[in-house]
Amino acid sequence: MSKNILTLIIIILFASVIILKKRIRFLRVYSETRMKEREAVISFLHKIGERITHSIDLQGSLEIITNFIVEYTHAESGAIFLLNEEENALRAKVVIGLFPPLHQTTEHAFTKRKFLTERIMRDKVNLGEGIIGYVAQSGITQLITDPQNDPRVPQTSDVSIASLMVAPLKIKDKVLGVMALANKRDGISFDERDKSLLESLSDQAAVTVDIVKLYDQLAKQQRIEQELRVAHDFQKLLLPKECPSVEGLDMAAISEPALEVGGDYYDFFWVDEDHLGVVIADVSGKGIPGALVMSMLRSALRAESRNILSPAAVLKVINEYIRTDTQVNVFITAIYAIIDIRTHKILFARAGHEPLVIFTDGGKKHDFVAPNGIALGMVGEDIFNITENREITLAEGDTIVLYTDGVVEAMNKASEEYGQQRLLKTANRSLHGKAKEVLDAVMADIREFSGDLPQHDDITMIVIKVKALMDSVTSRAPVGSGTENLNY
Repeated sequence: MSKNILTLIIIILFASVIILKKRIRFLRVYSETRMKEREAVISFLHKIGERITHSIDLQGSLEIITNFIVEYTHAESGAIFLLNEEENALRAKVVIGLFPPLHQTTEHAFTKRKFLTERIMRDKVNLGEGIIGYVAQSGITQLITDPQNDPRVPQTSDVSIASLMVAPLKIKDKVLGVMALANKRDGISFDERDKSLLESLSDQAAVTVDIVKLYDQLAKQQRIEQELRVAHDFQKLLLPKECPSVEGLDMAAISEPALEVGGDYYDFFWVDEDHLGVVIADVSGKGIPGALVMSMLRSALRAESRNILSPAAVLKVINEYIRTDTQVNVFITAIYAIIDIRTHKILFARAGHEPLVIFTDGGKKHDFVAPNGIALGMVGEDIFNITENREITLAEGDTIVLYTDGVVEAMNKASEEYGQQRLLKTANRSLHGKAKEVLDAVMADIREFSGDLPQHDDITMIVIKVKALMDSVTSRAPVGSGTENLNY
């Protein structure tokens, strides 16, 4: 074997040894890296498990995640940004350490952690904007070792940035948010091993965030449902259990909320021993706010109506209550009527409500009666003064129907409204029966008209029929149990 060939073999063997040593070193480093990542993930899951054992809440879980990742990656600071789908932008939820503002604003950032954190938490980052928005939009982790020359990283004199890592919190192809880390504690830059570690932890963090968000939504929904049940029970207490028993009058009423708690209201109460107050109203808000305003209306009406025989005068007082004590966008439509149980005269005022319907002459005639009036809570006393009283004298066989807009605005699949004319026809066909029969006939027709469409608004109706004229003082049994006075 020649000397040259021997030398070549020796060189090849020597090179192979070097390559093998490098490969072994790489595999050792790779193995150590993967082992470190596995240990980090296991430790992370353990931390989250401990948190969930005690309580599950999104903010607390985000704080655990951020603190853990910052600590395990030896970062000086970190932050989690979550995507707000309604805004199509990200907002910081947790900030740890002296984290640099990665969103360019004209506002000067103070180096003091308190002020810097407040700024970061206050600002929003649009998708695609800066490094945070870029990662959220692309779903790709970014390792930046030269942030001064990266246009996606805003420069600030408040906090220097030596290196930066930003990873998406991603479930499959859905980005929930972004995890960002700034500067290592040892002063050197983040490297590919740090990036790999962050990606592993971010994957687990994304799963945790997704689960906790779902749980949070479920818990919130359960709380809402519980609140609605409580409010629904409360509302039922506000509505009369039954119509009052008045000689010569037959009365029936119903209220069916579109939501579990509606904004419609009706009531009966005694103004004095000879006059019965009747009110029907529709609060602009639904749900719990509507029920609360309804409660306020009920209390005010019962308090202000005592011995006052002018519905318009009472509504003027109520208007000031509503206008000054509720939100600007809250208003109430209403009809307040006072029935003289000796003469069957009805004096009523209308506050922007649906007109009162009266059937006379056995149903051969009808009339929509709508005196001037503006909804409660919309205008001041100077304009509300146009509200006026209107008097009607009922004869035997006459019928009055009071209703909210949910009756005439009930929709069918063709997007047609139930309307006043159909209400008239349906009610007229059942005038020979009792007040409840009239009520039941209209409600049944509305359900038939709407089909299987969900009810989109509250439906409330009151029907009052005159049975016979009275020659003596009525024997009354107000709404509620026994003969208790309802003016409270």
